[in-house]
Amino acid sequence: MSSSAQTMEKIIRDDPVLTAKILRIANSPYYCLRQEVSSIARAIVVLGFEEVRRIVIGLSLTGIFSNDLGFDEFDTKSIWLHSIGVAKVSKMLAEDIDGLEADELFTAGMVHDLGRFLLCLYFSSELKEILELRRKEQLSLFDAEEQYGLTHTEVGAYLAKRWNLSEMLMDVIRYHHHPTSAGPNTLAASVVFLADEICQKMKFGWSLEGEPDRVIVPKSLGVNLDIVKKAALYLKKEKECIEASWGAIFFT
Repeated sequence: MSSSAQTMEKIIRDDPVLTAKILRIANSPYYCLRQEVSSIARAIVVLGFEEVRRIVIGLSLTGIFSNDLGFDEFDTKSIWLHSIGVAKVSKMLAEDIDGLEADELFTAGMVHDLGRFLLCLYFSSELKEILELRRKEQLSLFDAEEQYGLTHTEVGAYLAKRWNLSEMLMDVIRYHHHPTSAGPNTLAASVVFLADEICQKMKFGWSLEGEPDRVIVPKSLGVNLDIVKKAALYLKKEKECIEASWGAIFFT
């Protein structure tokens, strides 16, 4: 085991709740392992350092925003399941695109909708007006946010800056609805945009945006439809397993 893996094992081992959740995920049907994983060291060996790191990122983020948001339209668990789906599809797409780090795109997918939580928790009055505008004008939620002048993308990017997240993550959060505006991070924002579209089309997790009539593939990605179909088929195949295994563990 590398020194990085040993360090991560020690950190996780010192947190019994985190340890228990990781072992539950490792032994869930999602991974279909033949032998039970009974230690963090074994989980790192069997699943791999990067996969365990991704699980820790997911658990850490969902732990920050896990309470009821006070809106019938916004369900915390479903929003996070959507983010997990976007993260997994973003990683898959990035593996077929030069110039991107797949694990970084997994993280980008996980955090792309952070602003949703902030709007619910700190801008509840404004959000009520946005939801009413959406209903009256028959708009998508993001179009209603833009028309109102307060978007989850800008609020999320503000939080990313406060958290000292990377420039790439800030740009993805701010521009995942308008990826061509992301400058040097257009490619990353386009991947998350496409992953978001695929997850909405497949009805993976929460979406108040509505199912798109068709999945829009940004030209900047230069990918063919076979890659998009591959991601959609993966999500369709794994949907129930991800929802059952990851969803139950993240929110218990």
